[in-house]
Order: sequence, then C-alpha cells, then structure tokens
Amino acid sequence: MSVSKKGKIISHGKIYLAGNILQRCVSFIMLPIYTRMLSPSDYGTIELLSMVLDFVGIILGLRIGQSIFRFYAAYEEQKDKSEVITTAIYLVCLLNLVGISVLFIAADFITIAVFDDIQQKNNLILFSMTLLMQAFVEIPMTYIRAKQRPGLFVKFSILKLVLQLGLNIIFVVILRMHVEGVIYSAVISSAIMAILLGTYAFKECGINFSFPKARELVFFSLPLMLTGILAFYITFGDRYFLRIYGGLDSVGLYSLAYKFGFLLMFLVAGPFGAIWDSEKYNIVKLDNAQKIFSDTFTTYSTVVLLVCISITLFVKDALHIMSAPPFWEASKIVPVILAAYVTNAWCDYINLGILLKNKTIEITYGTALAGLVITAGYLYLIPKYGALGAAWATLLAFGVRALWVYYKAKRLYDLGIVWRHSWFMVVLWIGVYGLSRMGWELPLLQSILLNFLLICFVFATVLFTPLLPYGVRKQLRQVVTQPKKILVI
Repeated sequence: MSVSKKGKIISHGKIYLAGNILQRCVSFIMLPIYTRMLSPSDYGTIELLSMVLDFVGIILGLRIGQSIFRFYAAYEEQKDKSEVITTAIYLVCLLNLVGISVLFIAADFITIAVFDDIQQKNNLILFSMTLLMQAFVEIPMTYIRAKQRPGLFVKFSILKLVLQLGLNIIFVVILRMHVEGVIYSAVISSAIMAILLGTYAFKECGINFSFPKARELVFFSLPLMLTGILAFYITFGDRYFLRIYGGLDSVGLYSLAYKFGFLLMFLVAGPFGAIWDSEKYNIVKLDNAQKIFSDTFTTYSTVVLLVCISITLFVKDALHIMSAPPFWEASKIVPVILAAYVTNAWCDYINLGILLKNKTIEITYGTALAGLVITAGYLYLIPKYGALGAAWATLLAFGVRALWVYYKAKRLYDLGIVWRHSWFMVVLWIGVYGLSRMGWELPLLQSILLNFLLICFVFATVLFTPLLPYGVRKQLRQVVTQPKKILVI
C-alpha cells in the first residue's frame, strides 16, 4: 500500500471514529441517568422493543448496506453510482412500510409473545415509526461513507448527538416519562434526521429508480438477509430466553453489559469498517495485496484487543461510579461479551474472499451453524447461569461462525493472515483480567489504582517486547508518545 493510501485510511478512520462515537455515545452519556431514572425492568423493556424493530428491519430491509458498497464501487459512471443509492432508498422505504403495517396488524400477538403484557402494545406501535425513517437515515450515511466524505459524516453525527441528547433530557429527566420518554426521543430525532439526510441524498443523487440495479441489490443481499435473520437470533435471541427464565430485570442487566460489546464495535470496528468496506475492493487489485491485508489485520486486531483489555479492567469501577447498585453485576458479564465481539470483528475482516466471489451464501451457512450452537447454549446455559450463561452461549456461537467463514473465505482468497500475534494478545488479556479479579473487593480508589498499574503493564509489554511486529509496535508507540496525532486529520 502506498504511503498516501495508508495515510488516507488512517486519517479517514480517525474521523469516522469521531463520528461513530458522536452517533452512539448518547446511551453512554445517559447511562448514569438511565440507571437512576429507569429500573432494570424499564431497561429490559426498551431492549425488547428495540429487538422487535431490529428483527422486522432485518427481514424487510434486505441488509442492503454491504451491497451498496459492492455496486457503488463496481460502477464507473457517476449516474450509475447515484442510481445505486436512490434505488436502495426506495427499496428499503417500501419494505419498511410493509413492516410497519405488519406490526400494526399483529401488535396484540407480538406484544403478548414478547412481553406477556398487552400494556406494551402502544409503545410498540409508536416505536415502529422509526422504521419509516430508517431508509432516509442509514442509506444516505452509507452513501457519505462510500463517497469517502468523513467530515460530512461527523457533521451529521454531531447533529444526531445533539438531538438525541436534548430530547432524552427533556422526556426522560424533566418530564419523567420513563420508557415512553425514550421512545418519543427516538421517533422525533429519527424524523428530523430523515428529513435532512433524505433531502441531501436526493439532491446529490437525483430521484431515479433503476430496475436492473434493484435486481442486483436484491440478489446480492438476499443471502445476507437470511444471514441477518440468523445473526439477529444469535445476537438478540438471548434477551427473549432471559425474559422467560429470569424476567425483565435479567434482560436489563444483560443489555447493560452488552453495551460494552457495542462500545468495542463503535470505538474500533465501526470506524475501521467505515473506510475499509470500500477500500478493500481497491486494495485487492494491487500486486502486494496479500501483504497489505496481512499487515493491516495484525495492526487492527492488536488495537481491538487493547481496547478490550482496557474496558475489561475498568468496567467494574466505571459501573460503580456511573450506575446504581442493581446494575453492578453486569461487570462480570462484560469480558465474555467482549470476547464474542472480538471474534465478530475478525469475522467481518476475514470474509473478503466470500464477498469477492459473490458466495455470500457461505456466510449464511456459517451463521446457521452458529444458530444451532447458540440454541443449545440458550437452553442449557441460560436456565443454569442466567445472563452469564447467555454471554457464554454468544461467545461459542460467534466463534463457530468466525471459524466457518475463515476457512471458506481462505479457499476463495487467501489474505495471508498471521494469527500468533493475536493469540499472544488474548493470553495477555486473560492474565491481567485474572489479576484484576483478585482485587475486586478493594475499595474503589484502590481498585482503580490496581487496574491502572495493570494497564500500564499491558502497554509496556505490547510496546517494548518483540512479541508483536516492529511496525505495529512503532505505530502504537507514536500514538502513546504523541496522542494528539490521533486527532490530526
């Protein structure tokens, strides 16, 4: 990879990191408020409502994001690229309207099945309005990424942050509307963003619809849609089993722990993927593509695991500061959830061979296998171990899927990945976590000090021992010694 191209990936990745943090940090900024204004049961209710909408969106939204990158990069003419975007908007909008209709018609049945409580029907119907805005928010943001305009991505992310934060404070804190307040905030902020981003997308791309491109998008996405349904099940099915075996309090506790898995995704995997999803199709054309893919994976995996170690060490202390005592047990679940999402991040990187050869059905097969594994985990582990059992079931399923995808993708296109550096980081993670657990009964300040010393040991090991490639250690040392470079565009 040329220096300029590598610099572009790093520079844009930094901006997307800022954008993703701005988009998603509302739930973390609001965490001290949510965990005091809402009960674990309220938290669990919001999670289950979101689960229902996500499921409908996956079934009818075609999981079209990856296909947009694929065909936007494939076309040379701007007219064709623009038609990919507008056609995707029309498709997803139409299908989500069908989804809203289904939710209206079947609201009684769905509410009883999910909550065993008809009183949540109105909340479900109101929350379903966010589906209507989904096409006009997510696809224009995908278009901005495909155009590689990270500055604009951040501007819209800031606006979304301000809207969500302001409305949450009004409805949840001031008006004390609890679950309904969170829903009103989501619907109103989604509507405003849909108007702004939809207007931007149509102004840039026109209003044309292309039947040939619609067929391309649909046929590419159909296997991914089935994969999405299966992935949804292995990601969110545990909430339903937890509601049955442990009640809404267990769902709320588990959902809080799960946020730290998502934290890993939007701190590292999301910003990286935002530029990598389109750039990888350009790199594959280069003569030294395999070396680029291998070196990039080593650096990426190292950063992912460093973030995991940092979160694992400090999550207990953070929850003691930020949340009420009923939520503190979530800290025991977080490391397992993070481990699951490490395998998920690896899986998203190593699937390139499958995407290049349009063999997306292999991802579906791997996810189906993971679905069988996690079902066994749900039925055996959740009744015995509750939320912690759900986390272990998730790790097992994500790991099985990653192994399947890796071996199938490698046969189609070998990325030349070297794994020993990543396994060294995993062993280091397990070791320092064990030492940290020995100090869990310490007072808060002493616990923070212990974990600070442990994270210093981790970084010293990573930066100054030959267990990682010299290039990776050099890049990390530059970040540590000159942290302001992270923000340099």
